[in-house]
Amino acid sequence: MVFYVKQGKLTESRHTYDRKDEILKEELFGEDSFDGAYSLLYHLNEPTRVKSITKREKHMDEFPEEITKHMHIKAGKIKTDGSFLDSRKFILSNSKLRLGIANVTMNSEDFYRNSYADILLFVQKGNGTLVSPQGELSYKEGDYVFVPRGTTFRLVTNNSYFFIIESREHMDIPSRYLNKYGQLKEGTPYYSRDIRVPELRDPSNKNQNFKVYIEYDDYYMIEERDKSILDVVGWDGYLYPFAISVHNMAPIVGKLHMPPPIHETFSGKGFMVGSFLPRKFDFHPRSIPISYYHNNIDVDEVLFYSSGNFMSRKGIEEGSVTVHVRGIIHGPQPGTVEAAIGKEGTDEVAVMVESYEPLVLTKTGKEVEDPHYMDSWFQK
Repeated sequence: MVFYVKQGKLTESRHTYDRKDEILKEELFGEDSFDGAYSLLYHLNEPTRVKSITKREKHMDEFPEEITKHMHIKAGKIKTDGSFLDSRKFILSNSKLRLGIANVTMNSEDFYRNSYADILLFVQKGNGTLVSPQGELSYKEGDYVFVPRGTTFRLVTNNSYFFIIESREHMDIPSRYLNKYGQLKEGTPYYSRDIRVPELRDPSNKNQNFKVYIEYDDYYMIEERDKSILDVVGWDGYLYPFAISVHNMAPIVGKLHMPPPIHETFSGKGFMVGSFLPRKFDFHPRSIPISYYHNNIDVDEVLFYSSGNFMSRKGIEEGSVTVHVRGIIHGPQPGTVEAAIGKEGTDEVAVMVESYEPLVLTKTGKEVEDPHYMDSWFQK
């Protein structure tokens, strides 16, 4: 993943015990079978201790619609509240990605685990703590919170609003940012010390009746447990949740307008996640400081608008989502190029997702679509 972390009490060597009368239960938490990133967790109790398991069908957002034009989805108008599990509303998807929002207004003693997808949460509003067996990870507005697939966790918050990216492909730090030792290179938008990891707390060995909701494609498997899963006395490795704030990132700027890949923050094989952040504009004396017209021939481009002045877009508000579909040229709307001349910088914050596989619109997204967005490029 990012760097090696070691916390708490560990045995002298892996796969061993120190005292026969106090054998810790070692769990391998790893990706790609035994070939990917992993951590070793040491529990007081067997992590396999499950009283019962049941299946629950999920409510599926039916009638996905092919996207054949540029779209503005007023995601802020979607009604969403409740626990993390219940408040998620997805608006775009394909076989690898799901994009949506969640307004978490309720805490739950139950836990959640996604069996198929890495989860990336962009914190639009609020703050709280992600609680997992590896410890407590605090988050606040402007953070990305990365949760590897298979992580068992719950959120503790008064109120948090997220833009959610779920990926069935492994999501990671872009490989071009790493040297041959796996260390972040000089010149990248963020550095290792910007990355926050969970802090392991004192282990719990108390009796506690709760559930773990394990998500699959169209159903949940629900574990009933009677012992706290926060019984880890120590762990080490490279696989864990982490958080990083966009406010600590250093956007890359140039003499002329830079292309979107310089804003890349996370990536998978078939997609990338970028962060448009407050920055100085290009310093050529005759530069045009906003994006040029471009035709996404083989990608769908999604933007979640978080805050600031979105200079190249009209009619956009905080929480809006736009989709610029492959094959149809897009770029600044009429008048915005001229209005941008002479501007020295921007205060915008936005999250971009570029997907090589076409995205489809869910029923939830369709209900809050702005039907006039495609017309905004045509000025009579």
